[in-house]
Amino acid sequence: MNICFYTTENTSVTNLLNINHLVQNRPDHNYSFLNLKSRQEPQKTLWDKLRRKYSELKNNDGRFDWEHDLNEIKNRLTAHVSPIDRKNFRQGYADSVNDAKSVQFLTEVQPDIILQCGAGIMKPCTFSLAKRGTINLHHAIMPEVRGIESTFWCMFYGIKDKIGVSCHFIDETLDTGAVIAQSSLNTKATSFIDIQVENYLMGRDVLVQSADILNMGNFTIKSMGEVPSYYFGNVNPFLYYALKKRNFTPLMKISEKSFKMKEKTFLEH
Repeated sequence: MNICFYTTENTSVTNLLNINHLVQNRPDHNYSFLNLKSRQEPQKTLWDKLRRKYSELKNNDGRFDWEHDLNEIKNRLTAHVSPIDRKNFRQGYADSVNDAKSVQFLTEVQPDIILQCGAGIMKPCTFSLAKRGTINLHHAIMPEVRGIESTFWCMFYGIKDKIGVSCHFIDETLDTGAVIAQSSLNTKATSFIDIQVENYLMGRDVLVQSADILNMGNFTIKSMGEVPSYYFGNVNPFLYYALKKRNFTPLMKISEKSFKMKEKTFLEH
C-alpha cells in the first residue's frame, strides 16, 4: 500500500512519534513524504532571551505554565520517537498546503492513503487524490469533541470520557469524517501532562490499526445518527493555570446550548 505523509520539513514531535511508529511497525508499505517548506524564523538574541526570562520572573502568575508544560510533554515524547532515515523514502516539497506543487507530487506518487501530519487544512484538490482516502489522527473522541487542545478542554469541562484518539477520513468540514478506528483513554493519571502523554502514546497504535483496516480494503461506511458535538479552540494560559491550581478538578460544565448535532459515521469492516 502506498502511504504519503503530508507534513512539514520541521514537523512536531507528535507527528514524528506517529510517522516513525507506523513506518517501523509496518515496513512493507511503500512510504513517501510531501514536505511543506518551513519558514525561517529570526534567531533570538541574548537580549531577547534575558528579557523573556525577566518577564517570567517578574510575572510569576502562571501565565507561562501552559507553555512550560507543553515543552515537558514534548521532552517526554521525544524519548519515545523511534529514529528512521527519511533518505530511504521519496521526498517532495511544496510551498504551502494545497498548492500546485502539492497536487503535482501527489498525482505522481498516486497514494492509496494520504496521512495529514501537520500540513494544515486540506482542500478537495489534495485530499481527494488518495485512492482509499486521506486520514488524520485526532486526539479526542470525535465528532463529539472537535477542534484543538481537546485534552485540556475535556478536563476543564469534566468530560474525561471524551479523552481519547480517533483516526478518521478528512472531508470538507473539520473533524467530521468517518471514523476508521477510535479508542478512549482509560487512565488513573490526573495531571494534564501525564494524561496528554498517555493519549499521544496510545494514538500511535490507533494509527497502525487504522492503516491495517484500510489495507484490507473491504469496508463500508455506517452511520450512528447525530450526536452532540462541540468545537474547541485555543487555550487561555490563565484558564490552564486556574485548572492546575485546582489539581485539574473541572472548572465548568458545558451548556447543552453550546452543542451542535453532527452525524457520526464509522467504518465497518
